[in-house]
Amino acid sequence: MTPEKTKKYLGELLKEKGILTEAHIKYALQEQKISKMKVGEIFERLGFVTEYEVVTALSEQEGIPYIDLDEILPNEQLLKMFNKNLCLNNSFLPIRVHEKIIEIAAHNPSDPKIGQLVSRQTGLVPSFFMAERTKVINAINKFFYFLENPVERLIENEINILSQDREMARGMDTLVKNILHLAIKMRTTDIHIQPMKQAINISFRIDGVLNSIMFLPVSLNRIVSTIKLKADMDIAEQRLPQDGRFSAMILNNSYDFRVSTIVSPQGENMVLRILPMESAIMGMAQLGFLEEHIKIVENMFNEPFGIILLTGPTGSGKSTTLYAGIRRLDLLHKNVITVEEPIEYDIPLLRQTQVNEKAGYTFANAIRYFLRHDPDVILVGEIRDKETASATISASTTGHLVLSTLHTNSAVGAIPRLKDLGIRPFLISDSLIGVVSQRLVRKICKSCKESYTPSEKEKKYLRDQSITQLFRGKGCDVCGGSGYFGRTLVYELLTVDRVLALLIEQESDLHRIMETARDGRFVDISDITATKVKQGITTTEEAVRVLGNIRQV
Repeated sequence: MTPEKTKKYLGELLKEKGILTEAHIKYALQEQKISKMKVGEIFERLGFVTEYEVVTALSEQEGIPYIDLDEILPNEQLLKMFNKNLCLNNSFLPIRVHEKIIEIAAHNPSDPKIGQLVSRQTGLVPSFFMAERTKVINAINKFFYFLENPVERLIENEINILSQDREMARGMDTLVKNILHLAIKMRTTDIHIQPMKQAINISFRIDGVLNSIMFLPVSLNRIVSTIKLKADMDIAEQRLPQDGRFSAMILNNSYDFRVSTIVSPQGENMVLRILPMESAIMGMAQLGFLEEHIKIVENMFNEPFGIILLTGPTGSGKSTTLYAGIRRLDLLHKNVITVEEPIEYDIPLLRQTQVNEKAGYTFANAIRYFLRHDPDVILVGEIRDKETASATISASTTGHLVLSTLHTNSAVGAIPRLKDLGIRPFLISDSLIGVVSQRLVRKICKSCKESYTPSEKEKKYLRDQSITQLFRGKGCDVCGGSGYFGRTLVYELLTVDRVLALLIEQESDLHRIMETARDGRFVDISDITATKVKQGITTTEEAVRVLGNIRQV
């Protein structure tokens, strides 16, 4: 471990890594005089750094390895040796035991009190890992809750009780609550309630893939009405689609649930989109950008004017990437104003607003208001109609940097999409800085990762006959048997230089634009995906699932 006398202050450490500047440090120290908060907490709250960047920097300095608690499943018998409040009060989580050594994840592993507590509690020698405080607290709340409340068994018992309740005297609230808890436990983004002739299917979308989780008897179809009541929807209306929303506190975290129904011959089909109300901002590397491409994206965001577009399907992390790029801007000396639906990340140095269509506050007219507020950078949540597209391009051609998202299948596809929205080619060529098109692929579970010899078909798909070894997940308790855990970005980058701008203005066909782009700094999504497969981050099977087969071979 590094001697105490050679340790650096956090600000100095992050400044050396190029994450902070002297101006950031001075600003945080000024605020500290008022707020009395720790300077590291101020750096994070203001969006100068992420909690991950702070912890990994400290991990490197302290010589204590970092651990990602999102990818850990602690030993249940080990957890039973500890008290939840003891772990919460000292910000540590016991993970596993090897012979006489107990592995501990802690926010402040250098605190000797934690080691003494663990040794006294277990008689074992502690070995420490460093983790983000937020993840430590969330993991403690999560694992101890499910240790004391085996939610799968509780759901099964509740279904049996409700099935025998012929008078319907018992409400569905307990069942709904337990299903929501199970969804959070399994890292679900969407819950699907699908009526069928013989049963009601409950499916969870986990890491982008829909999984059937359980079936309910048809007699419990009132679960839809129960959720509609919570979401302030009309339970009497069963002929037309409806939308609603509600919030809930689960495991000490707030979640927003967006509810949508459509009508099928079997009954109302319902989907609940789960949105954490407090999301951690991530850096480019955390998201999955390769080191050699991070600078390209950052250079786009450092342009003084023009428009940068993030494209991809719904739920592909476009807004998250936008915020990762915004973090690299000089927020102390730039006025950044946003209009979003909803506000996903709260950053104090931004001027953030939310769409309110009932009040007439839309993406399009928000931009007009913004131009009177002396902006340097404008973030528009989504370009979805001609009015928004026109206002966005207008702002980008009058000396402002505009950031937004667009639904297209590729980076170069943003050009015809803007034309479809009524933007003239010379305006596109004049304003478009670059396009980032992205998808999310599942990562191989680290706990059950194994190597194998690839088939000829896989080598052909990856366009590399020299591959001798690839990786996959066998399936284990950590990943729920899927062999995958979490997701990472695959992406393509289109930077619009003078040559491409001229082709766009001349309305050249997309094939010529793409061929010219490939001669420059274009980054192909197929190449990125193949690289991540060969690096053992994801699999060929997952690449085919996300990118398809026909267009890639």
